[in-house]
Amino acid sequence: MSDGPRAEHRGELWTSAEVARAFRVGVSSIKRWTDEGELESVRTPGGHRRYSLPALYRFASIRNLSLHDLPQLEQGLLFEDIPPETEVTLYDALVNGDAEAAKQLVTPHVSSTVQRAAFLDRVVGSALRELGDTESDVVHRAAYIAADALDRLRPRTRKDAPQVILACPPGEWHDLPLRLVRLVFEWSNWRTDFLGATLPWASARDAVERMRPSILAFSARTPEPFQHPEFAKLVEWCREHATTVITGGGWARGGSGGEKEYLRFRTLRGFEKWLRGRGERGDGRAESGVERRGESGDGSGERRAEMGAESGDGRAE
Repeated sequence: MSDGPRAEHRGELWTSAEVARAFRVGVSSIKRWTDEGELESVRTPGGHRRYSLPALYRFASIRNLSLHDLPQLEQGLLFEDIPPETEVTLYDALVNGDAEAAKQLVTPHVSSTVQRAAFLDRVVGSALRELGDTESDVVHRAAYIAADALDRLRPRTRKDAPQVILACPPGEWHDLPLRLVRLVFEWSNWRTDFLGATLPWASARDAVERMRPSILAFSARTPEPFQHPEFAKLVEWCREHATTVITGGGWARGGSGGEKEYLRFRTLRGFEKWLRGRGERGDGRAESGVERRGESGDGSGERRAEMGAESGDGRAE
């Protein structure tokens, strides 16, 4: 490309089309990267996206895109240091034990919760799926690095915010997807109690009785825990005490589930949409189009929703 953009855009905001030309990609790629939280943008009063030069430098460095068609920018003009050019993916960073790169790569550069949720689905979820085929000792180290990087994204929450309890059911030791769900809750101004892996059903009931949360959220890699009779009893008990039970995993695409009423989530994007709608309505009803057993007319059972975080090893929140 010519040196035109170097002369025309120093210190100015760029349009999507101009960024696409500079990076030699389609405008659709720029839109996707922005929607998924990888590429920072601002909005004009008319609602159009614009991109600052520091944001483009940071994104190009992380994505290993050419900086040739961007104007030169002094380090002091950046809001933060320019990350070193690298082809490292989040999976690479986790497997190689590169904690600093992992912290950078899990950070979504957008402000809206729906965009952050989409970023976690695609970027973090993809890395976790790849980890499912990795040697166990590497996975343990990677899980520790990922947990630390994700927990650094947690915001402060108000003490008077609505409360949710998060846990993995008995036998489920992988709680990384649950940490993604916690982030979406906290970004949505919820107060969370994270009870971690393999929580006994009786302990879950005790926690609900003690804390009286609005929501009890579980994450697991398979649907089997939610077919247990004790889970059905827990769901019924929670319903009587005005606590909504939600579950999540890559398996949550319809099919088998509990006999009582609860919600199933497959992606964080869908979950965020439901959570946002719940807050707007001020009640616990599911989105329209979500099926509730006993109300759909076909006798099929639990509420169904595309909600939850599909994470790396096939797990979802």
